Amino acid sequence: MSTIIACIDSTSASENALRYATHMVKRNNLKLQILAVIEGSHRNLLFASEAISNQKRNQIQKHLKKLVDNICLPNGIEPSISLREGDIVAEITKEIKAVGNCKMIVFGKSQNFQSDNTVLPKIVGKIGDKINASVMIIPQNISEDFWNIFS
Repeated sequence: MSTIIACIDSTSASENALRYATHMVKRNNLKLQILAVIEGSHRNLLFASEAISNQKRNQIQKHLKKLVDNICLPNGIEPSISLREGDIVAEITKEIKAVGNCKMIVFGKSQNFQSDNTVLPKIVGKIGDKINASVMIIPQNISEDFWNIFS
């Protein structure tokens, strides 16, 4: 079955990305794969690396549970969840290959998250020629009128 991958992080922009992905999954009878990548920048720390990794993992797991409980389950969608650690672009590429039949990748774009301006184009630029799927970037400040077209 075809799949949509929703790339989720700890920002509120991820909520809109997941809402969009959930609507598309429901509308087109697809599977939903949620992907969260924990960057491994803390791996260089000698003593605190494992503690920081565990803390980041716990934070994102709580955030994912809240999003799934509030967005996916009320819409009758039970997603698969993949939590990876490493380079964002490399892990997204691995996930796409693991899923196999990925039709769309959805990202959230926050209103004031400075690194979005460099990270999202970098990700799309690097994975664009390696995948055969649409890439959607959903803004954080999207209006309620947009969501009404899905009702």
